[in-house]
Amino acid sequence: MEQGLLIARLFLGVPFIVWGILKLRGGEARIAPLIAAMGLPDATALAYLVGFCELLGGLAVVLGYPVRTAALLLGLWCLVTGYLEHRGNATELLKNVTMAGGYFALVAAGGGALALFGGAPAGVLGWLP
Repeated sequence: MEQGLLIARLFLGVPFIVWGILKLRGGEARIAPLIAAMGLPDATALAYLVGFCELLGGLAVVLGYPVRTAALLLGLWCLVTGYLEHRGNATELLKNVTMAGGYFALVAAGGGALALFGGAPAGVLGWLP
């Protein structure tokens, strides 16, 4: 079971790490116009923020801590971006819905014993689910 959770965390987290790095290394130029088209202010800064959040969330999932928090946020992110950006393309929308399902399953299962701190650290970090 523990190896399965590690493999699931890798499959779910690594793509977000890659996407985050790509956005932070110049890929924001592709997403900034989409953000601007939604009428949001400072699209370039928001594009970098998206890249940072994707990188941080992916790392949290791969490391297994705080996996439940990160998986919940990334699952919701997949649903929101699927609706906002991919609702006209059934294949892309279903890809996002499928990823969200994987993240929500990870929320239920947790990080497992092969996670950073065994998925549940003591002390100050212990307040994060």
